[in-house]
Formats: sequence, C-alpha cells, structure tokens
Amino acid sequence: MQDKTGYTVVVADDEDELREAVCTMIPWKKLGFCLVGNANNGLDALELVEKLEPDLLLTDIRMPFISGIELARQVREIRPAMNIAFLSGYDDFEYAKQAIQYNIISYMLKPLTMEGLAQELGKIKEKIDAQFLGFQQRENLGRRQADRENFLVPLLLDGYAYGGYAPAAEAELARWGADCGLLRGTDDHPRFVVMVTCFTGFAGQGGIGGQTRQGRAGPDNVRVVEMLAEKYLRHVSFFSCGKVVTLLMGNASDFEEYLHILGDELVQVAQRVLGCHCTVGISRGCNRLGGLHAAYREAMEAIRYTKPEESSVCFISDRQPQPGAVAVNTAELLGRVVDACRAGSRAEADAGLDAMIEAARAEQLGRAWLDAISLQLVSEIYKMLYTFGTDAVAELQKQAALTNVGFQYRNNAELKDELEAFCFCAMEILNNQQKKGGSLICQRALEAINQHYRDETLSLVSLSAMLDISPNHLSACIKKYAGESFINVLIQKRMDAARELLLTTPLKIQEVAQRCGYTDQHYFSYCFKKYSGVSPNTLRRQHEAGKDGNQ
Repeated sequence: MQDKTGYTVVVADDEDELREAVCTMIPWKKLGFCLVGNANNGLDALELVEKLEPDLLLTDIRMPFISGIELARQVREIRPAMNIAFLSGYDDFEYAKQAIQYNIISYMLKPLTMEGLAQELGKIKEKIDAQFLGFQQRENLGRRQADRENFLVPLLLDGYAYGGYAPAAEAELARWGADCGLLRGTDDHPRFVVMVTCFTGFAGQGGIGGQTRQGRAGPDNVRVVEMLAEKYLRHVSFFSCGKVVTLLMGNASDFEEYLHILGDELVQVAQRVLGCHCTVGISRGCNRLGGLHAAYREAMEAIRYTKPEESSVCFISDRQPQPGAVAVNTAELLGRVVDACRAGSRAEADAGLDAMIEAARAEQLGRAWLDAISLQLVSEIYKMLYTFGTDAVAELQKQAALTNVGFQYRNNAELKDELEAFCFCAMEILNNQQKKGGSLICQRALEAINQHYRDETLSLVSLSAMLDISPNHLSACIKKYAGESFINVLIQKRMDAARELLLTTPLKIQEVAQRCGYTDQHYFSYCFKKYSGVSPNTLRRQHEAGKDGNQ
C-alpha cells in the first residue's frame, strides 16, 4: 500500500472526461482513500490491479478489451481480497445479477453527481472498515467447534490414532464425524482437502487504513482463516505448533472453482490487513476420513517448498506430480537440510549441515550415526529429484561428488564439504528442472489458447482445469515464460485472428466476432478499434483501397 492513511483505489472508465472528473474532483483523502491509478480500458485496469494491488477497484461495465463483468471475474482470480464497485449507465438487472455473484461491494448507476459518488464512497469505506475489523476480531471457539477439534486433531496429526483404516473403521469414523457435527450425517460423503497456513513476520503495526494489528502469530489467526474459508467451502480449523490447519469439505467442482481463490485471499489479507507474511500449503483431495493424515502430510510437504520470508501458496500437486514419490522424513536435522534443498536456499542448507555435524559432536554420536544420517540425506535428495524423472537423477550421479555409498572422509569437516557439494549440485539440477517444467507448462498453455480462443468462456480457471494444474501456478508460468499475463496473451491472439479473418475472408463482422470469442458484434468492433486504431470495416476498406492502388 502506497499510502497508509487510506484504502488504495484504481479507477477504470473509457469515458475520458468522466474518468478525469472522478480522479480530480473526488476528495479521496478526506473520504479515507488514496487514488493510485486509473485506466481507460479493462486490460490496462487488470494490469494495474496486478501491479498496484489496490484495496478497491471502481470500474465501468462497458469497457474495451475486457468488459466490467469480465474484469470483475478476472480480478477475483488474481486479487480475491480486493473490493470492486461498479459505476455504470447500464440499468440492466442481468448486469446487476452478474455483479452480485462476484461479491461486488457497490453497484452505482449513471448519471451520478460527484456529491452522490462521494456519499457512496463513504458507505464503501464503512463496509471495508467493517471487513477489516472483522478480520481482527478474536472470539473463543464454541463447544461444537471444540468437539470437532477433538475428533480431527488426532485424525490429521497422528496417522495411527485409530489403529489403521479398514473399511469398517472408515464407517465408524463417518459416524463419529456426524456425531460431532463435522459431517451432515452418515450419508454425507464430501471430498476433503487439507490446508496448512503459516503466519510469520508480524511487525506489530500495519495493514490497510493505517490501523494497528496487535499480537503475534497465534491461535487468534484461526479466526482469520475461518472468516475467509466460510465464503467458499465448508471447513473446520484449529491451531497447532505455530500453524493453522484447516480441513476443507466440498465437491470436486467447489475445489476447482474456489480453492485457489481462498489461497490467494489468505496471502493478500495477511499482507494488507494483518501486516505479516503468509505461506499456504494445500494437499490433494481425498474421499476418506481415514486418508486425512496423508493429506495433512502433503500440505506440510507443500509448505516446505515455500520460503517463510515470501508470502505464497503452494499446491502439492504442482510440485509433486506423482503422488507418494517423496517420503516425508520426520528427523528434524535431516528435514532441515532436505527442506533447504527444496527451497533452493544454500545458506540454510549449509546451516543445516553445520547443525548435523554439531549434533554428532555434542552428543558424541560417532561416525556410525553420521554415516547413517548422511545416507538418509543422499537418499532423500535422490527421491526428491526422482519426481522429475530419471534424467535428473542421472545428471546428479554424473556431476555430484558422492559417486558411491561409501564415505571416505578423514574428519567431520571433510564430510560436511562433500555433503555440501552434493546438496548444492542437487539444488542446481532441481532449479533447472523446475524451470524446464514451467516452460513446458507455458508452452502447453499457449497451445491450448491457440486451440480454444474462440470459446468466449475461456478463462485462467478453465485453462488450468484443462492442463490439470492450479490457476496460481499456471498464471505464474505464463507470466514468467511468455512475458505477458494470461489475459494479454488471449486478447492478442483473438485480435490477431480477427485481423487475419478480416483481411483474408469475406466473412461478415458478426461471423468474425463469433470466431474470435465474442458473441456481441458491437462490443467486438469497439474492442477491435481500441486495439488496432481502426474499426473492422475501416480496416477492410483500407486494405481493399491498397490492393486497388497497386493494380
């Protein structure tokens, strides 16, 4: 946030005079806002939202390149914690209904005076204040919640709490789940996903509006997670060892639509409201209560791919394509080094190896213990690389200093040097494999866009479903390897295809629009003129005139 004294705002409207009036005549600071940007089309507005991360987007409905409704949908995918207000001359109930489904904070109809707009912004400010205070609210868990926790905590954290999971045991678990209110009845069979959220780096003061957040990472953060989760999915959360563990329940379509939005919103609320970092690990889905411990381990595994000083969301399915390919090692010393290798942190890996050597010295564990834990470390790193295929393993065997199982070190310092060289080599290979994987995902995404750009419903979420990866990971790969956002790539493809059809076929404008993903011919023409500088008909006339002049 650029100005701690107010909520940041981006204004988007293609009517230049109106947009300038709104930007210059509204007393933003007095109303508790800080204007940070404005745009005259939906595409620029989306880019500003990604860049500036405002608290509020004030936008018209009829916008070039991306309509206001489409803009709201795209914004919900990348900035789900942001509020959106519509300012539009379209007094159409269908538009209003679409606005409602995207959780629009206000819907204002033109013509609206500057005084009227200022009054409505005051109401919006009160609503955002209420949201902020709600996130900070602390309340004790009720008895029903406590019963659910008593049932869930050992089920998630201790895989042996119920002595194995035969079908009969699963039926018993379902009955207990219904008794404590977790399930709606023994015939309720939702799909389960486990999410682990870690809040770190509390500064003691921060958040939007300059308000102060007191306290540190602790059980009160359960309420923050619950307030966000309840907007999307059934859930139960509890606090455990510095992290919030959440069991999410729903069907496959619920998770496909809302899970990535919930993860992103958690990160954004932590940064802008709580003034801290937030890392989120998300498991694969499972259909059995008896599988929750394995799902919890997957969520924890996902957390280990993140860096505590960088807020992020990690789906284990994005990092480990093959379920069960990596075993979780519970030894703290070993886990520290393996986690550092996953995160690519040389400094942390070096510190972990120092701690391992020091533990052997301080506890007089001897060479046999060092050999054993070193072998486990080598094994875990090989397993980690094996998720990327045999080529990665072969590369490690080719480059690494440790070419065989036997350790021929003369002292502990020499062993540490060998292990360090081995780990650093593995990190480099892992980094290269991740880059290669991201580039491949981007290539597949671009190919899918080329195939499906005619579909007006094509979106980041639908594309991610086609490729079977999370929208978060897909968006990051496209930006990193294509150099543009998903929506930029899609619009450019549609406009280039439209230009080609206009210049090489006798198709009517309406037919061209439909072949390029636009059902409204007038809106297509409007967008094409904004993009190309001339209307579709003008482009054709200019092209025909050029051909006649060359004859």
